[in-house]
Amino acid sequence: MQVILLEKVANLGVLGDIVKVKDGFGRNFLIPQGKAKRATEANKAEFAARRAELEKQQADILAVAKVRGEKLAGFVLT
Repeated sequence: MQVILLEKVANLGVLGDIVKVKDGFGRNFLIPQGKAKRATEANKAEFAARRAELEKQQADILAVAKVRGEKLAGFVLT
C-alpha cells in the first residue's frame, strides 16, 4: 500500500513523502491516527493543493515546542 504522509513519522519519512508500507500498518495505524492518506490520484491532487497549509501547521507546532524547550532549559530537577 502506498500512502502520503501528512506529518513526520519516525523511520518512515516527512510531510509529503509517498511511501510504501504494509497494508496493516497503513490501515490500522497511520490512516486512523491522521498521519497518512492512501496515495490515490485524487488524494495526491488534494495534498498538492493543501501542502502549504500543512507545512505551516507543522512549522507552528515546531515553534511552540521550541519556546517550551527554551522555558524548560533553565530548570534543574533533583
